[in-house]
Amino acid sequence: VPAFARWVKRNTHPHKQTGYRAAILSLKATGQAPGDLDAARMENVADWAQQWSFGEIRVSHEQNLVLPHVAERDLFALWQAADAVGLAHPNAGLLTDIICCPGGDFCSLANAKSIPVAEAIQRRFADLDYLFDLGDIALNISGCMNACGHHHVGNIGVLGVDKNGEEWYQITLGGHQGPDASLGKVIGPSFARAAMPDVIEKIIQVYVERRE
Repeated sequence: VPAFARWVKRNTHPHKQTGYRAAILSLKATGQAPGDLDAARMENVADWAQQWSFGEIRVSHEQNLVLPHVAERDLFALWQAADAVGLAHPNAGLLTDIICCPGGDFCSLANAKSIPVAEAIQRRFADLDYLFDLGDIALNISGCMNACGHHHVGNIGVLGVDKNGEEWYQITLGGHQGPDASLGKVIGPSFARAAMPDVIEKIIQVYVERRE
């Protein structure tokens, strides 16, 4: 099944124990707040953990859920169950796997909204084939300098700023997490919210043209 193979490639990782893999349940469906999950589907995940992952669920800082000990023979059944409730998006590590803080919709500290920006970018980059061709890209969004979305270590970082009571967004490039972590560099003036999908698309176009 091509869809299953795509999910295995992007959303599972090798386990130290032969015959097992760690499976990522993506909480990055377009149209919902990144990392958000309703109670009914959380019950589903709990059942899957009991059935297929020795009762263990982990929450990743990328705002996804991980079943860390799934037997390879059970991956197809898990994928079918997850796909049936919208938790099998094969986008782990891709551009639409956006780390996003609650922003101005839910947080009183925020200078700008984050969730609508994430959704607009996800809608612009809805072509999975194109996302797979792009490969791993970390896009992180924070609604203020508290940086709950880790924007400064995203390959592309978006920071919400307040300009005279209006929402604007500053872009950083070149951030990276991990043992060789680096902070992104600001690329110029900030942009209005409506322009953000165009801005990200332009950045990606330049990346595709010049990457090595």
